[in-house]
This record gives sequence, C-alpha cells and structure tokens, in this order.
Amino acid sequence: MNPLPLPTSLEEVQRLIQALYSPNPPETIATIQEVLQRLQKSEQGWQLAQSLISNPDNNIKFFAALTLIVKLNKENANLSEDDAKELLQNIVGWLLQAMTDGTQKFVIKKLCSALVTHFLYFSGLWPKCLRQLVYCLDIGRSAAVEAQDDALQTGILIQGLDARKMWVAIQFATALVEEVGKTDMNSQKFLQVHDRLVSNAPDVVSLLIRGFDRVAEGYSQESLACYQAWILYAQRISGNTELLVNPLRQLVEPAMKCFLIDDLYQETAGLFSDVLQNYSGFFTEEHYSALFSLFDTPWAAQLYDQLREDTQDQDGMSYGLLLLAYGDAKVQDLMTSTDQRSQKLLDRLVGLLGANGYLVGEDSIFVPSLEFWSTFVETMIDTTYSEEDGTHAWRPYADQHLKNVVMNSWRKIQWPPAEKFAEWDSSERLGFGDARKDVGDMLQSIFTLNGVTLISFFVDLFHQSLQSQSWAEVEASAFCLGALSDCVTEEPKYDSELSKVFSTPFFELLGEARGPIPLRLRQTGLSLIERYCEYFERHSAYLPHALNLLFAAVGDSVLGAPSARSISTLCSSCRALLTGEAEAFIRHYQTIRNGQTLDSIAEEKIVHAIAAIIQAIPEEELRLRMFEGLYSFIQQDVERAVQLKANPSILNLLDPNFSRGLENWKSPQPIPPSDEISLQIALRALRCLSSMAKGMQDTKEHIVELDAEVTVVPTVSGLAKIQVEIIRLLAEVQRIFNKSGEVTETICNIFRAGFSETEPGPFVFPPEVVASFFVQQAPGTPRLGTILSTACSFVGSLYRGPRTYVPNYLAQLLPWVISTLQALSEPEDDAEISQEGIALVDRIMPKYPEVVFRLHAPLLEFFFLFTLKVLNGKEPLPKFAAADFWSNFISLKSQDPNLQTLIANAVDHLGPIFTQTLVNNIGGNAARSELDKLSDPLKKLVVQQPSAQQWLERALFGEGFPGGQVTPEEKMVFLKKIIALRGGWKTKEVVREFWLACRGSNFTYVS
Repeated sequence: MNPLPLPTSLEEVQRLIQALYSPNPPETIATIQEVLQRLQKSEQGWQLAQSLISNPDNNIKFFAALTLIVKLNKENANLSEDDAKELLQNIVGWLLQAMTDGTQKFVIKKLCSALVTHFLYFSGLWPKCLRQLVYCLDIGRSAAVEAQDDALQTGILIQGLDARKMWVAIQFATALVEEVGKTDMNSQKFLQVHDRLVSNAPDVVSLLIRGFDRVAEGYSQESLACYQAWILYAQRISGNTELLVNPLRQLVEPAMKCFLIDDLYQETAGLFSDVLQNYSGFFTEEHYSALFSLFDTPWAAQLYDQLREDTQDQDGMSYGLLLLAYGDAKVQDLMTSTDQRSQKLLDRLVGLLGANGYLVGEDSIFVPSLEFWSTFVETMIDTTYSEEDGTHAWRPYADQHLKNVVMNSWRKIQWPPAEKFAEWDSSERLGFGDARKDVGDMLQSIFTLNGVTLISFFVDLFHQSLQSQSWAEVEASAFCLGALSDCVTEEPKYDSELSKVFSTPFFELLGEARGPIPLRLRQTGLSLIERYCEYFERHSAYLPHALNLLFAAVGDSVLGAPSARSISTLCSSCRALLTGEAEAFIRHYQTIRNGQTLDSIAEEKIVHAIAAIIQAIPEEELRLRMFEGLYSFIQQDVERAVQLKANPSILNLLDPNFSRGLENWKSPQPIPPSDEISLQIALRALRCLSSMAKGMQDTKEHIVELDAEVTVVPTVSGLAKIQVEIIRLLAEVQRIFNKSGEVTETICNIFRAGFSETEPGPFVFPPEVVASFFVQQAPGTPRLGTILSTACSFVGSLYRGPRTYVPNYLAQLLPWVISTLQALSEPEDDAEISQEGIALVDRIMPKYPEVVFRLHAPLLEFFFLFTLKVLNGKEPLPKFAAADFWSNFISLKSQDPNLQTLIANAVDHLGPIFTQTLVNNIGGNAARSELDKLSDPLKKLVVQQPSAQQWLERALFGEGFPGGQVTPEEKMVFLKKIIALRGGWKTKEVVREFWLACRGSNFTYVS
C-alpha cells in the first residue's frame, strides 16, 4: 500500500491533527500518525511548528511543541549557534504566551519538555537554564541569555513570581533533571550537560524553598515531586556529588514540615520513604534524629493506631511504610541500641506484623514488615558472627523482639476458615501463599541464631494446639517445622524434639480418611513427612507407618499428587532400608492401578519411588528381576496402546487399562477418538518409563578412568536383554506415534537419564546404540531440536567416559547433524534446530577438531556458511550459538601440524567473510541485546589472528557496511580502539557506542 501524500496546506494539517485526537478506528489513527510523522521530519517541520504554535486549539499546540522536540532530536547538528539562540528565545516566548492565553497545562508541560530538549543539545548557550527561565518569567517576556547577567539574584526573582509562573518553573526543573538523567552519564557526549545541570542546584533549592513555604498557592505537591526527582538524580551521579547533595540537603527540614499538612502528607511520606529506601546516605544524622523525634509524637501514635486497626487506611499505610523505611536505613543502630526510645520503635515495628485482618487481602503491611525483620535477622547474624567479642549487651533485647516476631508471624500465616478463603480472588490466594513462604525463609535465618530453641518453640505450639484441637494453629506449627527441615542436622537434640511430633496421636488421626482433621492440615502433615525424610532414615521404626499414611492418601483427588511426591522423596532417601520390600511395593502398585483411577503424575512418582528401591538392591539377579516386574506394567501399556491404534474396536472404556488414556478428557466434552486415547496411553507409559530411568540413577559417586578400557556388557546377560527390550519398545512407540512431539521429547528424557551414569544399568545404553538412534532421526521428525539437544548431552557424556571409541561415535553423529541443517530451507525455518545443530558441532570442535575436519568438504563448507548465514539473521538464540562457535573456531589450535595447517587454511579463507558478517552486525544490523555476545568472537579475532586489523578495516570501509551514519574518521577511531584493547573488557563498551553511532541514535540512554 502506497503511503498517503503529505498535506499541501496548513488547514489540511490542522484537520489531520484534530482527527488524530478524535475518536477514530485504529487503522485511521495509524495512517494519520504516519503522515504527520513524515511531516515532522520533513524540511518544513520547523516552519510547521512555528505556524501551529499560535493556534487556539490545545491539541494543535501540543503537536507543534512535539514537532519542536522531534526536530531538535533529529536535526540539532544542522543548527548554528545563532539559530539555536533564536530558537531558545522563541520557545520561551511561546511558553510565556501560553501562560496568558488560557492554554491548558498539558501543552505547557510539553513546551517545558521542548526547552529541556534544547538544553540537552545546547547547554553551553544557557548553562544556568533555570535562572534564565525564571528571569524571563519575572520580566514577562523572552530575553537574550546575556541579559540575566545584570538581573537580581535568582532567589529574589523567584519571590516575585506569581503562582502560575512558579508552577511552570517547577515543571521545567522537574523535566530538566528527569530527561538529563536518562542520558548516559559516562558518555563523553553528555558529560558537560550533566556538569551544567548540577550547576543549577542552588537555583533549584531557591525555587523549592518557596514551593514548600507557600502551600496555599497550590504547587507544593509539584515541589515535592521535583525534589524527589533531583534527589534520585543525585544518587546516580558519580562526580560533583557534594556540589549537588549539599544544596539539596538544605531542603530536608522545609520538606519535613509538609508531614503535618493534610493535603501534602501522602506525597511527603512517599518522598521520605523512597529516599530512605534507595538513598539513605542522603540524610545526615541530624535529619535522622529529627525523623526519630517525629515518630515519638502523638501525631505518629495516632497514625500507627489507625494502621493497626485498618491497613487499608491510606494515611496509616503511608506512615507504616515510612516507619519501615526508617528502620531499614538505621537497622544496625536500632539493633544494637538498648535505650527506651529505640526499644519502643522496635516494638512498634514488631506490632506491624500483628495488624488486623488476614494476610495480603486485608493486611497490606505484613509483607513489607516481614521484609524489614528479615533484614534485621540477617544483620544480627552478620554482627554476631563477625565480632570477636562474643558478649553483646543488645542481644537479649533483640532475641525478645525476634520471639515476638515469630509469634506474630505464626498467628498471621494461619489459614482462614474455608468460607472466608472461598471469597478471595486468585491474586489474594497467591499472595497469602507467597507470604507463608516468606515467613518460612525468615525462620530459616532465625534458626542460625536460635537453633534448637526455635524447633522446641514450634513443637510446644504443635502440642498445645493439638490438645485444644485448634487445627489452624496445628497446621501453622507443622508448616513452620516443615520450613525448618533443611536446617535441621543429625544431632540427637533435634531428633528428640522431632520425635515428640512424629510419635503424637496426630499421625494416627491423619490416617483416618473421615477423621476430624481438615484437608489443608492433612496436606501439611503429609508434606512434613516428606520434608523430614532423613529423620525417617535415621529412625526406621517410624518409616512403615509414614509410608502407609502416604499410600492411603494416593487415591485422594486433592492429596494424591503431593502424597505420591512424598512417597517418591521418602523412598529415594531411604532406599537402602526398603530393598526387602521391593516386591511388596510392586504388588501394592498393581493393586492401586487395578482398583482406582490413578493420577498420571502421582503414578510417575510412585514408579520413581519403586525404581529407587530397586536400584539399591545389591544382588544383581534380584535387582534385574524386580526391575522386570515393574517394567512389565509399562510393557503391557505400550502393547495395549499399539493394539488399540491398529484395532480401534477393542476399546472398552469400562476397563481401567483403557480409561488410563482419558485423563485429559473432561465431561461434557465428546469422548476423544481411539487414536487419541491410544496415544495418551502410550505417553503415560513412556512418562512412567522416564520416571523409572530417573529412579534407577545411582546416588553414589564413582571414579571414572578416562584412559581405561571400555567395559562391554555381555550381550547374553540379563542386563543386555533388558536394554535391547527397552530400545525395541522406544523404537516401536516412536514409529507408531510418529507425529507426536511429546513422544519424541519423553524418549529423549529417557536417554538423558542414562547419560549422567558411570556404572552399568538398564538405561545406560551402549554408546553405539544411542548414536544409532540419533542418526536414524529423519528431518521430518517432530521436535527434532530436542533430539539435537539430547545428542549434545550425549556428546558431553562421552567426554566423561573412556576415550577409546569417542571419535568413532562423533564421526557417526556429525554428518547426520549437518544433513539435518541442510534440510532447512532457511535457518529461520526452525530456530531451535539451527541453534542446537550449531551447538552440537561447537561441542565437538574444540575437543576433537580432527573429526570435524575429516568430514566431506561439501558438508564442512556448508556448515561454515550456514553459521555465517545465521549470524546475518535475526533469530537471537541461533545467532548466539553461531557466535559461540566462531569464538571457539577462531582461536582453535592443534598439536598435530597437518591438522593445524587445515585449520589455518580454513581461517585464512573464512576469516574475511566472518569478519564482514561480524562488522555488519556491529555496524547496526544486530539488535542491542546481541552486542555483548557478538563482542566475544571479536575479542578472540583481535587476540588470535594476525590479519584481524586488515580484515576489520576492509569490512568497515567496504561497500556492504550498513552504518551510513558514521564518518570514515569514526570508523578508524573504532578500529584503533578495538585493536588497542586486545580483547579487553572495555571492548563491549566500544562496540556498543559504535553500534549506537551507526544506528544514528540521538540519545545514549542508559540500558
């Protein structure tokens, strides 16, 4: 579609602008925007802005101001000094006119932004920009910059401004610091701009002193926002700190007076909270003392009580956040102080954890309060363990506060009644759960200080709550004990406390399906068993009862999945104690399968648990027999799926063996076709097989001799027969269900489970079998990228084993990988295949370059050119893989002189092409997020290749270079910097600056 022509008259332009800001279809708005943007960038843009600025329509005036900003950004370099001075006077004049003719505030703000944009490029013409604007506001007309030299002091001029002029000056001061702050402070281009901005600080202080003083004039809120913006800027600058910070500190006391003004309280509290949190060093000790005194007033006490009563009260909430920000900034002093005032403040901070209402939805102050106390605990830990003197006078006071913190937190995390919980929306429920986790994290930190005392505290609460059958309290106690499970060691003092919990009648009640214990508490109780599986390993007498409880809950629709997970964890941890029960576990699993509908995830966990027990059986014959017993269920499911696929008439949905394929089906949806049911049965079987593979992984570490002879499993052994059967099953499932990507992915997971093993096992397949599986995968196989990724993991596993036959396996894989890439029409056709294929070759190249260079020349040439094509593309992940490959290849060395000659010849031939590709990316073709990764091969190129400078120069000055914005001189400066850095860390910075210049960016915004 051809773009619309530009309007030919001012009236047409005005109609377009009015249409832009009127209700219109999105496509109409987009078309109008495109036309107006072209008009703004055209040579007539300056004249257009000047013609439109006097129009009485506010939208047209706004567009005129916006056009000024666009022109300044795009064409500032074309303006002479006289042009820039004239433009400055014009903008100020238009701003003054807008203040008197009823122009709305949003237009005036945009004119202030235009002045700020002018300052960014021409700050040298009016370094004291705020004084210049105040002077013009005072005299009521635009004046030359030189005229301010004879004017009164800025503070005197400010006192003469009326309320509207004060508002404009404050708007300008705010926009000034915000926009300059967006530029890169370390860029040479903007260093002087920042220095000149800082020189305006005394004038800003004079402006804001009046802004805070005359509340009735209606611009004090804007003054507070301006002050906050300047403090934020002061935090970020590295130089001239005192020149800016000291003047701004003069405003702290005037700003504090705004706390007591109702209309300014919210903004003032927000300002001080923000500075305390993000720039606490801004305040002096005198400021902190004044704030501390403020907290000890009846005014503060009233706000605190309001907050405790209702955290939805905005004034109270703002006070609470201010109190927390102060506490965070002075946490060390508060912690080590024993005076009454400090203790009173800490008591109030503890009290914030006990405000009315349930967590998150009704109590908004709990989570930020918890964050403060977590910081307090970490500070206690650092101080306690860093000071040589072990006596701390403050420690008893701090411990008492922590005890109260724990008690308040314990009360807060108790679940509400079910009817109350049902009223909450999803965000409130999620927030409640997250807050409980945060409490658990804090308890783990407190454990570092109080250890067994904390465990005993919750054990006592557990017993007290159990006796009174206060189930919410029992659940909270169990949750807290569970949160501490990772901290508890094998010391008897902990086990004796835990035994008080696991020997209680509670776990008898937990096993009663229709007992008094609520569902939520049953979940937490069963989870507690999982969390303390090491305890059961040490106290095996409790293990059978624990497992019975868990298995009894497997059939429950809510508890089934977490119970199965707990079974998996417990059996995996205690596998050596349970080997004699392997056959009983298999029988129990069979009973569950036949007697009830078992959730697939729960089944996978149970299969994992049984496999872990089987793995620990020391006698090989018994271990393999148990393995075959468990594997037979999977075998039967796969056979049933294959039969159903071939003969749909055998489908019987009343048979649980077939209904296993209906788990994803929900009534009243139509029952899926038999093909889909057969696929789901097969997938479920494969996922169980994957769980078996993970369960069979050896938990012991074994030493691997890299130079040892390969251990070959006899082909007649029981293990070899099992492996042959598994491979046959996997091949059959993939062949029958060859359109399913999930089948492919699950098969890959089964292979991966064996890659990390160093001892023989059912899933530790011979490397030649694995390699054969990969090379049989055709280009049309679903999720081929996953297969390539798995092959990459396989290569890594080969490197961890004996080296004898590794080159042979790699020689099998490489042609298949490159042929797979050749099947793509373009690298972007499948980014995952491109990425994983390149990564696989890159995994091989550094360790076995001789295997790569033995490839047929056409394959090798294709691969190199393919990676260069990827580097020229737009897909980030394949591009990153290609950059990694070239980083490694460009620095590749070999001890073999013949191989080194081949490598050198390849680099000499491909080096200039690669360099051109790399430079084109750096010259503007790459995305900004890709620059760091692309800098890596550039650094290697400069360090490793003598011809790097020649190649880079040819690429920079060649016809294909995309960065038309940069001059030959800038290219040469870039080249000299890159060569001089010799791969140093500043290379990335130089690349980034050059990329920005090539892109023609007008602002170097901070990333």
